[in-house]
Amino acid sequence: MSHRYLILGLLVEQPMTGYDIKKRVDAGLSAATNASYGTLYPTLHKLLAEGAVEVQEVPQVSRPSKKVYHVTERGRQALATWLKQPAAADQIRREFLLKLYLSQDLSEHEVQTMLAVRKREIQTLLKTLRAEQKRIQHPRQVWIMDYALSLCQAELEWLDNLETQIVRV
Repeated sequence: MSHRYLILGLLVEQPMTGYDIKKRVDAGLSAATNASYGTLYPTLHKLLAEGAVEVQEVPQVSRPSKKVYHVTERGRQALATWLKQPAAADQIRREFLLKLYLSQDLSEHEVQTMLAVRKREIQTLLKTLRAEQKRIQHPRQVWIMDYALSLCQAELEWLDNLETQIVRV
């Protein structure tokens, strides 16, 4: 998962300091991602150099100035483009959850499409796992396969519930 889009998405919601971003990730996004200060600040500096974010220094009494980052139009466009792309294969679940979390500016149709694509991915994975399950013999491999199958089934159920919620809204 690219932390650049995490940062851009959070800054679309509101301007924040690096510390605020870290707190937000730890408090509300730990199921989808993690981020250390060692990752966040270099990424913020890259986004600043690219013109995707701007920084405002806010003076403080008896402390160094606070740097508050704001997303630019270039950053908003980069985020919108990323949100509409399929998730990277190695980070599909986390990236999907992050995209869903940050999708407040997408239309209902775009979110429904995102959910439908994810549902098809999980259904395909479920078929593959069930076929593989027939070839497994070692008990510990069976345990892992059972775990993977139960995760897929739980996610499909969750996606079904989410689709129902969106239709009602």
